[in-house]
Amino acid sequence: MAEAFPDEMRTGRAIMGSYSDRGSLRRHTGRMFTAQVKAVCAACNSGWMSALEGRARPYLLPMIKGEIVELPSEAQQILATWTLKTALMCQVMLPQTQPNLPAELFTDLYRDRQPAEEMKVFCGYMMPPQSLNGPSPLENRSVPRTIRHRRAGGQVYEVWATVVTIRIGYAVVQLVSAGPKGLRYELGFEGSCVQPLWPVRETFSWPPRALKTLSEFNAFADPLGQVSPTPPE
Repeated sequence: MAEAFPDEMRTGRAIMGSYSDRGSLRRHTGRMFTAQVKAVCAACNSGWMSALEGRARPYLLPMIKGEIVELPSEAQQILATWTLKTALMCQVMLPQTQPNLPAELFTDLYRDRQPAEEMKVFCGYMMPPQSLNGPSPLENRSVPRTIRHRRAGGQVYEVWATVVTIRIGYAVVQLVSAGPKGLRYELGFEGSCVQPLWPVRETFSWPPRALKTLSEFNAFADPLGQVSPTPPE
């Protein structure tokens, strides 16, 4: 990723944000490109995970720079899998009392090498926001929610959902994972600032309309109010 940024930005500090189910925000700052996640074995790190990074590189680096990129279905699957992998690594980068994503997602990714059927992955384009210390080129947000619903017969069931949004330069990718398994749901995004990566579709050109303000980015990063779940069979 460092190749996508000028030298003076590579020594800057990045912001990591994680939201709890009650809406409280945790922030962590650190030097860019120095974070290491020591949660995977050497065989995975230098094997399929490294290969995934290599496959994502031709698409991801231009997106980080804000350049126009054509994304065929194969590229969409690669970027969606990269988003899931990176979202999971973000979960174990900082110590958490209660993980925002369930442990079985790690084993599912190891087995399937792609997102699950019920997952949704999106991409966007963000004009780098200005902060008091200058532009913040990296950001991660993890927003979990747990909702209780009641079926027509009175039976109560629990639905969980977590949205992980990762911004790197101009590129924004987002994982929406919800359960229990088999859950079907729709997200009501407004405007043309969002493009789906998963499930894959026909070739499209990135970027979409830019997210220009922090308020637009905040709305994109927390779409869970728009989830309309249907009880799993």
